[in-house]
Amino acid sequence: MIKIDAMMVCLDLSDIDEKLVAFARSICDRMEIRKVYFVHNIKVYELSDDFKEWFGDVDLASEIEGNIQDIVAEHFEGGCEHEILVSEEPNTEVILADLVKRYKIKLTVLGKKMSDKSTGALGTKLLRILPCSVLVFPETARFNIQKVLVPIDFSDTSEHALRLSKNLSDQLRLQLEIMHVYRLPRQFFPLISQEKAVKKAEEVVKSKFAELQKRHQEMSSVPYTLVRAANKSIAERIILHLEKGNHDLLVLGLKGNNPLPTLSLGSVPTELYNTDIHVPLWLVYSEDAIQ
Repeated sequence: MIKIDAMMVCLDLSDIDEKLVAFARSICDRMEIRKVYFVHNIKVYELSDDFKEWFGDVDLASEIEGNIQDIVAEHFEGGCEHEILVSEEPNTEVILADLVKRYKIKLTVLGKKMSDKSTGALGTKLLRILPCSVLVFPETARFNIQKVLVPIDFSDTSEHALRLSKNLSDQLRLQLEIMHVYRLPRQFFPLISQEKAVKKAEEVVKSKFAELQKRHQEMSSVPYTLVRAANKSIAERIILHLEKGNHDLLVLGLKGNNPLPTLSLGSVPTELYNTDIHVPLWLVYSEDAIQ
């Protein structure tokens, strides 16, 4: 069973906050979450001189905390234990990373607006700096999760994400599908035919799936899909399959202390984050506890 002692929900005082709080409530309903921290950081240096002159005597942190309390009272009623944290620091990424370490956060929930409303620059920075798993909730996503897609590259990291996905699917009775996107090494063409190369590549990948199922027999019944990247990026192939299969959640593994993976996954999480997908994206950090 997946247990999360501490979860952090990042709020920005925009319309998406209500959806994030309600989504956090739905997570608490379906998973074992001990405590949730609703957090917001005020970048004081971004306040205009006019604002400071007009409202200089206002306790801005208290006002914002009251606003968040109202949202939590409306959309988190009956949820698990929670606390509201409002800080005033010049660097939001640094203070959030500090909160993750201070409160031993295992999962951070981030909202994501569509690209025509936001650049997503802060979210990209947080993916690089937060030492915990990150669950990205797009403003167009729905709460009702029934189908999970987990792309893997057969690394230890992706297997960790797969085990978590299987655990989650068993716990919540969800449909789970494994996916692998492969590329053909172009340097061998035209020495060998493309048809032979595809056949050989699929044989190799299928043997890796067989080895994976031997190591983790609980995966033997999980369907998997093998997709050739061809003229598209790995992230583009994942998105196409995500839409075609009507999945509700995408899970990817992250590596090391710097969550953005290297090697075969490359910049896949970054590209997926910067694309307007309409399902939650769970980027799984390797220290998540699966019990």
